[in-house]
Amino acid sequence: HSMGGLICRAFLQNTKLGSAEARGAVDKVFTYATPHNGIDMRIVRNVPGWLSFGDINNFNRDKMASYLAVPKGDDVSVVKNFPPERIFNLVGTDSRDYTVAGGISAWAAGDASDGLVRLENATTHGAGPDGRDVSSPRAFVHRSHSGHYGIVNSEEGYQNLTRFLFGKLRVDGILDIDDITLPVEVQKALDDGKTVRASYQFEIAASVRGCQWQMTRREVRENSAIFRTYDDLFPGKDRSKRKPDRTKSPHLFSIFLDPSKSVKASKSVSFAFDIKVLVPDYVVDGLLFMKRHYEGGFIYRELILVEAFPDETAPAGWRIKYGYQDMNPGKPGKDVETRPLSKGKPNAGIAFDIPIEQNARPGLSGTLRIEARPWK
Repeated sequence: HSMGGLICRAFLQNTKLGSAEARGAVDKVFTYATPHNGIDMRIVRNVPGWLSFGDINNFNRDKMASYLAVPKGDDVSVVKNFPPERIFNLVGTDSRDYTVAGGISAWAAGDASDGLVRLENATTHGAGPDGRDVSSPRAFVHRSHSGHYGIVNSEEGYQNLTRFLFGKLRVDGILDIDDITLPVEVQKALDDGKTVRASYQFEIAASVRGCQWQMTRREVRENSAIFRTYDDLFPGKDRSKRKPDRTKSPHLFSIFLDPSKSVKASKSVSFAFDIKVLVPDYVVDGLLFMKRHYEGGFIYRELILVEAFPDETAPAGWRIKYGYQDMNPGKPGKDVETRPLSKGKPNAGIAFDIPIEQNARPGLSGTLRIEARPWK
C-alpha cells in the first residue's frame, strides 16, 4: 500500500538494493494506491525535494528516480527489471473521504485523486515481452487512500487481488473507434467553415457473475472517466481526412478470472461490463454549443455479458460466448469467432470483436475488441 509499493519497486528495479536471489523469488506485485509517479499538489505541483517533513520528499520525482534507478524526468512510473504486466495497480477515486490534515491533503491533491495520490500518478508501465511499452493492468475503485472508506479495506481490492494472484484467465477490453459523427447543427457549422472542438468521456463499470460489487468503475461523477479529445482519437489537420490513432483507443478494463470461484459446474467464468460514451461538450468558434444538451446524455451505452468455458480443444483453452443484457438478461448466448493474438502462437491468447454501428447523429462506429490470455 502507498509507499510500500515504491519499496517493492525499489528492491525489484534497483540492483544496488537487495539480492538477485530475492528478486528472482517475486512472481507478481499488487499495489494499493501507490504514487508510482510521485505526489502532486495544487500550486506547487510535485512535492519539492527540500520538503523533508514526514519524509514527504520521498515522493519527489528526482529522489524517486534515484532509489528506483530510472532516469530523472516527469515520468518515474516506468518499470525496469520486472515484467510490467505482472504488476497490478489498484487506483482509488474517492478524494472526499480522505480526511487527513483536516481535508487539506484531499484539497491539495484535487478531485481526480484518492485524497493523496492523483489517478494519473497511480499506475505503472514498461517494456513488454516484445520491447514495446505496455501499461500494467489496473482497476479503479471508489475508495479513498486510507481510513474507514479506504482502499485497503475494500472488497473490490481483495477480489481484484485474489484473482490477479490465483486466476487463470486475463481479459482486456479496448474500444477502437472508426468514426464519430456530429449533431446536424454542429456538422453544418463545421461545413460553413467554423472551428469545432469536441471532447469525449467514456464511462465503464465491470463486475463478475454472482457478486454485488464491481471489479472496476470509472465515472464522470467520480472524476475518473476516461477522457479523449477528437484530436487525440483522430490526429491531423482541420478539414482533412483523418485516420484513427489506435494507440489512443480507450482501454476499458483488465479483468482476471478464477475458475475456482465459479458458481457453475462447468467451471465457466463470466463477467459483465457497462460501457457508456457521453454526449460531449461541443465548442463552436470558442463558444459552448448547448442546444439539445441534456446532462448525462450518452451517444452509446450497452451492458455486455461475456462467459468463458474451459475447453482443451479450443484456441488458448477457452471457448467464449457473449450477449447483450437488454436482449437476453443474464445469459450470454452468442458463440464468438476468435483469432490468435500472436501469429503462430495459438495458445498465447485470443481476441474477438463486438461491432458498433450507429446511424443516429451524434453517433459512433467502431469495435469493442476483447482480448483473452491464459494467466498463471
